[in-house]
Amino acid sequence: MDVEGDKWCYIKMHKSGKDVVVALCDEDLLGRSLRAGRFLIHIKEEFYGGEKIPVSQIGYYIKGATIVNAIGNNVVAELARIISAVKYAAVEIGGVLHVQLLLK
Repeated sequence: MDVEGDKWCYIKMHKSGKDVVVALCDEDLLGRSLRAGRFLIHIKEEFYGGEKIPVSQIGYYIKGATIVNAIGNNVVAELARIISAVKYAAVEIGGVLHVQLLLK
């Protein structure tokens, strides 16, 4: 159930063998590129663009994931609320938080 004023994100699930990769990005980041020094990351629709969901529902979608790739201050903050280790694993790229998690 989404809450009025909830922030939104995109989520896309990828399956590769036994792995289920969940890609998440804040809704305003899809299609953008971020730079930090010589490091450049493209937030491509092919990888991140899928279903648009409220950020508050991320926990439901990552239950079966073996890998989570998340970019965006909102999605990373929500993941940190669910999995406390995220706050130590996240890196900042051009002012935006990014984290990759290996679960299970």
